[in-house]
Amino acid sequence: MVWQARLFFIALGLLVLLFVVTSLRKKRLKEQYALLWLLMAVALVAAPLFIDIIDTIAYAIGIDYPPAFIIVIALICFVLIFFQVSMTISRFSEQIKSLAQDLALTRRQVADLEQRLAERVGEESDRDD
Repeated sequence: MVWQARLFFIALGLLVLLFVVTSLRKKRLKEQYALLWLLMAVALVAAPLFIDIIDTIAYAIGIDYPPAFIIVIALICFVLIFFQVSMTISRFSEQIKSLAQDLALTRRQVADLEQRLAERVGEESDRDD
């Protein structure tokens, strides 16, 4: 890889790293999601520095076109991120279901209490007459 391309990918990785850290600091991204994004940013910075080692590993495992190895690694990272998001969505959907049930029970209790209060107020007004 020529040095201009290496510099470009290092700069791109640093921009992603800066974006993730800034999002963390401004509380737009939670820590639990940031870890994989930080790892990807570090990989973007490190990959151009160690491209010769990556090429050697690709050839050693039988991949004749080393960029395909990098794409496979990137796809695995994205699959891990999607899996993490899917797990979070599943957990949140269970929490939402539980909260909706609690809210329905609370509304029912409030309605029952309002009805009892209305009955007592009605009974007291009948006594006063």
